[in-house]
Amino acid sequence: MRILNLRIPPFIMVLIIMFLLITLFTSLSPLLFPIDLGATDLGARLIPPSFLDGGKPQNFLGTDHLGRDFMIRLFYGTKNSLLVALGSLLIATFVGTVLGVLAGLYKGPFDTIVSFLTDVKLSVPSIIIAIVCAAVFGSGKWILVLIIGLTGYPTFTRLVRGQTIQLKEANFMECSRALGASKMRILFEHVFTNISSPLIVHATMRFSSFILLESSLSFLGIGIQPPDVSLGLLVSAGRNYLINSWWLSIAPSVVIVVIVVLVSLIGDWLRDVLDPKYKNS
Repeated sequence: MRILNLRIPPFIMVLIIMFLLITLFTSLSPLLFPIDLGATDLGARLIPPSFLDGGKPQNFLGTDHLGRDFMIRLFYGTKNSLLVALGSLLIATFVGTVLGVLAGLYKGPFDTIVSFLTDVKLSVPSIIIAIVCAAVFGSGKWILVLIIGLTGYPTFTRLVRGQTIQLKEANFMECSRALGASKMRILFEHVFTNISSPLIVHATMRFSSFILLESSLSFLGIGIQPPDVSLGLLVSAGRNYLINSWWLSIAPSVVIVVIVVLVSLIGDWLRDVLDPKYKNS
């Protein structure tokens, strides 16, 4: 894969390190801060962050409306949002790649059906489909992963199908078939190898949209449910205290913006170096 031979600029390296550190520390939050997410302490509710008047050193970002340490909950919420986005991305990438490759290699009724379903899905906003599915099948972390993943696969299908059709007519594919290469060998040695670069770029760009979709669904109350927590749920829970306890909504909003900006900038760089259309322009 070409990505292994890339020269990463210092600025992009800083962004990658920042994203990896955020992912690492939030993933370790159950080990670093083993707490009961459902426990409350009403006597310590709405304490300001330690850097504001009235704050306490042990509560760096203060406490929420139920007296729970907000920084710890922010770590747990970031972990859950990243987990949902990553799991959804894996499902969308797998389903979209499989359908796209099969539709591109085997023209006919299967390609027609896949293309029709893809166009229908792309004509309806993902959040509407996700809301309907969450209302029918219920809400929860893993159900949310399936819903977002299965609503996000069509863009992968369209990309992979187009790439596969182009590769199918290439001269080296004809040579491989003429030399007696099996379909599975052609699939893994030529198709998957050549679609890996645009697929990585697209997956990176879609990760940001999955983060935003999860946050939107949790904000609306049909995503991750209490006592579990996510970034969107934190923003939703703090919106009633914006005047006097603004940090309850602002802090998770800032984390969402930071993650989306980091991933988007990394994705833009990958697109510029891996996509020939942008590389040669």
